[in-house]
Amino acid sequence: MDVFASRGKASIPRVLEGMDPAPLRELRLVDADLLLTVEDGDLRVEGSFEALGEGFCDLCSDPVTLRLGKAFNTFLTPLSRDRAAAASVELHEEDLDVGYYDGTGIETNDILWEQVALELPLRVVCSEECRGVCPVCGKNRNLEACSCKAGDAPGPFAILKNMKGKKE
Repeated sequence: MDVFASRGKASIPRVLEGMDPAPLRELRLVDADLLLTVEDGDLRVEGSFEALGEGFCDLCSDPVTLRLGKAFNTFLTPLSRDRAAAASVELHEEDLDVGYYDGTGIETNDILWEQVALELPLRVVCSEECRGVCPVCGKNRNLEACSCKAGDAPGPFAILKNMKGKKE
C-alpha cells in the first residue's frame, strides 16, 4: 500500500487548498497530526487537526473568526476484501467511523479534508446572543436599538394577500 502525504509543518497550510469551506469564506489548517497503523491491509488512522475559518455572521453580517478542531479515529479497509473477512474484523466503539480505500494507496490529505468538512458549521454566528439585523430598518440590533415592531416587516407571502379575489 502506498501512502501519499505532504511532509512537514510547511505543507500544513496548503492541505486544504481547493476545498470549498462553505459557509465560511476562508479556511486554513493550522496544525494536524496523523498516525497511520497498517495491519493485514487494514488501516487505522488516529489524528487531530486545528483550523481557523473566517466568514460573516448569518444574522448580522459582522466578520467572524472561528477555531475548528477535533481528535478523530478512522478505520479504513480495502474495497477488495471479501465481506466475510471484513465481518471478522473486531471493531470497538471508538472505531465506528469505518471507510474504504481501493487497496492500492491512500491520500492523507483526503482523510484531513473529510474530517475538516465534518466539523464545518451549518450556520455561522458571531455569538449565541446575536440579535441580527432588523428586517424593517436594517439596523444591526447588536449595536443599536430600533423602534420597529416585530409585525412591521412584510412577510414573503404578503403580496398574495393583495391578490386574493382579484382576477386579471
